[in-house]
Amino acid sequence: MSDVSREVNDKLIEEISVKLGIGKLISALVVSRGCNSVEEAKDFLYPDISRLRPASDYKGVEQACKIIKKHAASGRILIFGDYDCDGIGASAMLYLALKKHGADVGVYIPNRIEDGYGLSLGALERAFAKFSPTLLLTVDCGISATSETEYAKSQGVEVVITDHHKPQENLPDALIVNPKLDPDLPELCGAGVAFTLLRALYGDDTAAEYLDICAVSTIADLVPLTGDNRIIASYGLKRMRSHDKRAGIKALLDVSGFRDNAPITASDVAFRLAPRLNASGRLSDAYKSFRILTETDYKSVAALARELEEENKLRQELCNRTIEDARRMLVDYDLTHRRIIVLYNESWEAGVVGIAAAKIAEDFRRPTVLFVKKGDVLKGSCRSIRSIDIHDVLQKCSDTLVQFGGHTMAAGLSLYPESLELFTAVADAYIKSVYSDNVFMPTYFADAELDVSEVNIQTVNETELLEPCGMGNPRPVFKTVVGALPFERINNLPHIKARFAQDAELVAFNELKNLDILRSGMKKELYFTLGKEEFRSREYVKAIYKGMRVLQVCPSDEMLFAAYAEKFAPMPAVEGIAEGNDSGYDRSFGRIALAFTKATYFRLLKENPGYVGLLLSPDGYNPYNAILLAPSLKSDFRYYSVVDVYDSPPKAYIGYLKKRFGGEINAYYNGVTKLPHGKTDVCREALVKLFSYVKTFLNGKPFSQVEDVYYSLCIRGYDKDYYSFVTAWYILREIGVVIVEKGKIALSREKKDLGASEILKSIGDNRL
Repeated sequence: MSDVSREVNDKLIEEISVKLGIGKLISALVVSRGCNSVEEAKDFLYPDISRLRPASDYKGVEQACKIIKKHAASGRILIFGDYDCDGIGASAMLYLALKKHGADVGVYIPNRIEDGYGLSLGALERAFAKFSPTLLLTVDCGISATSETEYAKSQGVEVVITDHHKPQENLPDALIVNPKLDPDLPELCGAGVAFTLLRALYGDDTAAEYLDICAVSTIADLVPLTGDNRIIASYGLKRMRSHDKRAGIKALLDVSGFRDNAPITASDVAFRLAPRLNASGRLSDAYKSFRILTETDYKSVAALARELEEENKLRQELCNRTIEDARRMLVDYDLTHRRIIVLYNESWEAGVVGIAAAKIAEDFRRPTVLFVKKGDVLKGSCRSIRSIDIHDVLQKCSDTLVQFGGHTMAAGLSLYPESLELFTAVADAYIKSVYSDNVFMPTYFADAELDVSEVNIQTVNETELLEPCGMGNPRPVFKTVVGALPFERINNLPHIKARFAQDAELVAFNELKNLDILRSGMKKELYFTLGKEEFRSREYVKAIYKGMRVLQVCPSDEMLFAAYAEKFAPMPAVEGIAEGNDSGYDRSFGRIALAFTKATYFRLLKENPGYVGLLLSPDGYNPYNAILLAPSLKSDFRYYSVVDVYDSPPKAYIGYLKKRFGGEINAYYNGVTKLPHGKTDVCREALVKLFSYVKTFLNGKPFSQVEDVYYSLCIRGYDKDYYSFVTAWYILREIGVVIVEKGKIALSREKKDLGASEILKSIGDNRL
């Protein structure tokens, strides 16, 4: 940003702060979200339903109303929806409103397995046989259904299409209401389009009765929560917070474990309501979710909610299994040279591949397409990453596809099996021609910088003005520079937490692997979001860890020595020999170099410009070129083609890497590596003391990981620091005094020689 731009921004932030009576932090956040005036900031922070775009601005909506009213008066209307949360919500809203106003109306929600996605000839035949409609009214689908529209008309059925997906070149010959046909209109979800139609049909007050349903669909479908969508979500959440909330929504919240008196947020919709409403369409019959939104008897909807809860659990299991399958398949996939992930597995469940694709795209930072077999074609779900328009990619590959449709970040497609390889090649080539490698690299982003002293309830209350947060208006991420943080493990879980500030707790999920770095005094840029919780009638700040960037890679001698010592202890057993790809590496991906000394680490960084410097472990699955200092034994190198190990690593460690990861493993020896051990106490007395504690308290006990051993002994009076303990533990393991067999700790009955320890021999200037 230029100095002039920064000056203009600062003046605008000051003006918004003064005129709206809010802090500069929230003023800066709304400016960063595109508000360019006080009026725009006011509209954003204080959504007003009267400022919704007039329904009459939508092309075709007034004519659609005339057609619908005609058939409502003397005909039968068939609402044809979709089986996801958006289509179900849109169907429910129109059904309830039309029925309330006396229309003869039926609803057909396709079955994923029998009917497939959207309008299909088979689904229409079944729907027409059941309902005998005079009007077909689609919601959340139909924009590409040219032949299906012709079929409906041939049966004497008039057609009105309401949709929000990107139109293709050939439009159906029918009346269409779709904001994507006018670039000046807001980007709504399918339920948002249905809500607009209801406003035009019966007025804003009547349409507002269904804002809660529309809000669920809007948040679930990941449209930007700005403009009209923000108004819809905000007012819909208010309806959900009322005491007379819709029976089905209350039932779903109840089965999800939601506290009855807690405020409902957009996150609750995204992670409690939406997954359960989506579960039936993914695994069985979406009509159950439609019923839960339209029926009023709590006993009936509570029973449906319990069914959806069970289906959601099954959906989670299937999804996790699919994700693990995909991760295994990617070991043999050329992630070095491919910028898109395309996988097919005939055993996958079609209803979960979209969710799984989103997780794989996030993990590997590649657009991801997962396919299942349906009849003689492959059906796929795409999820993209920031900056890559997946719909545009599919458009460029359209010659290889049977059909496709969707959005910038998500899409569906189908192709013939023989076209899979060609599709992958064309999509990959196009992505490489348009996007630089930087798009696929890890990014660090924060909305604002906070001092630790600013992590308080006042800041949280201020940032809550940004709610509802979601796509297009994410919960703000903050950063602060910290040194050592007193993180502790949460029970036996891979999660850790620390006291962050006064009345503030920082929770880091699945970050046990980074415990040493977070505890160290190295200067780090910490990224986190803020929320609040209540305990015993007292509010406190709950910060959620989102990542870190080590600003000064200067680990202590104690940390480096412990990491090197670990490689001399017996290696974990590896079943079979891992397979890996041999695709080598290019300027951005495929190679990781492991160093145990700071001198080697910094030399390699200098020799390999563009490589990322890491400490202890890679920060994910994406195999970007990196130099890793003090690699942990838990590090995952499955997706790298080449692993180079420097500083004369133990041969057993190299053998372990080759067995576990299967890629090209190269070891570079330059004599015995001597490492200073700092204040690590590995004298004979310290080793005897640890042996005595293990013998007294842990002999025969289960072993999970070394951190648990340390905490268990500390509780019983062991008083050595962590690095002294862990290094002594590795020495005792190396010489065979302490043995881990079949998941249990055991002691050797034979006398062992400390002089045989290679760990002790590798100590540098500070000799025993």
